[in-house]
Amino acid sequence: HCLLTDSDGRERTQEFHGHTVNLLVNLPLMCLDVLLTPKVDPGSVEYMGMNMDTVEILLDFMDNRLDRGLKLRESLTPVLNLLTESSRYHRETRKFLRARVLPPLRDVKNRPEVGETLRNKLVRLMTHVNTDVKHCAAEFLFVLCKENVSRFVKYTGYGNAAGLLAARGLLGGGRGDGKYSEEEDTDTEEYKEAKPNINPVTGRVEEKLPNPMDGMTDEQKEYEAMKLVSMFDKLSREQIIQPMGVGCDGKLTPLDETMQQMADQISLHSDSDMELD
Repeated sequence: HCLLTDSDGRERTQEFHGHTVNLLVNLPLMCLDVLLTPKVDPGSVEYMGMNMDTVEILLDFMDNRLDRGLKLRESLTPVLNLLTESSRYHRETRKFLRARVLPPLRDVKNRPEVGETLRNKLVRLMTHVNTDVKHCAAEFLFVLCKENVSRFVKYTGYGNAAGLLAARGLLGGGRGDGKYSEEEDTDTEEYKEAKPNINPVTGRVEEKLPNPMDGMTDEQKEYEAMKLVSMFDKLSREQIIQPMGVGCDGKLTPLDETMQQMADQISLHSDSDMELD
């Protein structure tokens, strides 16, 4: 197998593996079986009774491309796409990659994008300036999370995940279209202890800030709320910002359209209830 073959020197080997990845990524999904073999030789990487040598090499190849940080669209997205599609098609590959890329969380003091683990490097790419790069990185992690929104946000933080969730119509939560088993996520004791204090937007433990409205009377709170509404209204009328909401399709839509959709739904339910009566 080409991925198991070394060339003259590390650079030539990386180049050879790069050409192999470009070939594999253009094969039909059913042909990705070549990445897995049931034959486990002495010294091979074994997982769930399967030989994972080629997947391990692809993972190392991806890590090397991440560290280089050069021409990521050309050098990184092919291997990301290959690992993503292989994870969708093969349960063994997905579980092996998840164990390596998204092990059970222990460090929740730092943001998901801070650090040098594979997870940290990939989460950093989720806000990359190149659309293809950030989409491929986010899609790979999303598939490793079995397209489960809450699990995806847990490992990446909502701020990093919002782009993919908006594109997929999943801002309101739920799951993607993929078919996966219903295995429960396993949390470490460190994560369970810290979970109540984790900010879901940043994905890390943060100290609770004092409530700025503590000590205010109800009249003062109402005044501050109306002042804020007036500021947003002015910015909206001057087209400096456009208030958005999550529509029925789970995607961002202008707030006035979202409110109209909600009003239509309430009216529809009311009419249905009257017919039942």
